[in-house]
Amino acid sequence: MTHALLTVARGPLAVLALHVFGLSSSALAQPACADATKLPNPVYLTVGDTQINLMQRLGAELRRHEQITLIWRATGSCSNLDTLYGDLPMSGNFSYIPAGYDPETTPTAPSCTVPAPGVPADIANSIVFLEGCPTPKPTDVLDTLGPVQSFVFAVPLASAQTAITAEEAYFVFGFGQAGKVAPWLDNNLLLSRPATKGTVISIGASIGVPAGKWQGTKLNLSQDLASQLAAAPDPGKALGILGSEVYDGYRAQLKALAFRAFQQHRAYFPDSTQNAFDKQNVRDGHYHIWSYTHWLTRLDAMGKPRKPLAQRVIDLLVGNTVQPAPRFEPLDSAIHVGLIPRCAMKVQRSREGGDFSRYQSDQPCGCHFDSRATGSTRCTICVDSSTCGSGTCRHGFCEER
Repeated sequence: MTHALLTVARGPLAVLALHVFGLSSSALAQPACADATKLPNPVYLTVGDTQINLMQRLGAELRRHEQITLIWRATGSCSNLDTLYGDLPMSGNFSYIPAGYDPETTPTAPSCTVPAPGVPADIANSIVFLEGCPTPKPTDVLDTLGPVQSFVFAVPLASAQTAITAEEAYFVFGFGQAGKVAPWLDNNLLLSRPATKGTVISIGASIGVPAGKWQGTKLNLSQDLASQLAAAPDPGKALGILGSEVYDGYRAQLKALAFRAFQQHRAYFPDSTQNAFDKQNVRDGHYHIWSYTHWLTRLDAMGKPRKPLAQRVIDLLVGNTVQPAPRFEPLDSAIHVGLIPRCAMKVQRSREGGDFSRYQSDQPCGCHFDSRATGSTRCTICVDSSTCGSGTCRHGFCEER
């Protein structure tokens, strides 16, 4: 039986959270944002620009229910790690979530200033395995695996191309025009990212092109790449790379190419079809280009998170159990923006571009993922496990375990 998408209950956070996290009722007031350090219960992040949609979606829930303010800047994965590893102060222009913010009606979060000398990052994000960046992780930094992010080769809608192989991608982005892979023979229309960006690090691991060797026009922001790709003067020769969650917002202008990895016999989309949103081929191991998001924070001398509020944000983001329990469904923020919670995955990998092995979460959420990502699921709706036979009721659906 197929069930329609369920609505997530909304409501104010209980007074218990104010007590546990030391929040005061005065923190609920929204000050003028000339100084981000004066926003209520700030958590400062440095994230990849592919994670902006997640920051806005999760940040709106956190501000509404827990009066936590996410304040972030968007840079490359390796730059993010260097900032946290070095405990470097951040200042200047940041994005933040104000009271009453709704990402559905306001797709771009407002900005606020972090004055000099700045603040240290509470959370740093990488969208690739940490070994993909040159600086080793200090021992007093905790790395938490988060939702899976897939990547795509994309072309303008007017392009006649439908697929690309790892061999073709190797020659296109490894050699540019000299690679002689038609129709992608114009270096100006090969759109990629700087070497510090997780997108080129992750895709590069799957096609054998190191991040520093990529050819083509390098654009700093994913959104700029998507817009420039859509407006390419010769659509048939244009090719770019994007995180799937960014691409999903440009499907009216771009199309993803099916990708055939080395030693594969067929090419696959991240989703079951070009027009689906189920990320089925990522989840079951057919689609090769993906990595875990990583969320890192510093530990104190006792080995505990230096800022407990930051650790709560990370735990909610990755789907860990927290106390007090949130008054919203944290998994929905990741699913809504095209990421895949690890509990919905059936495969895993231990290095960038590495082989897959079977994976089964201790608390699977595949039914919930389907219901949110596609609007329906064949799983049985439940209130508790008494109606689930040998399965378990999780997130309102009977899961296998």
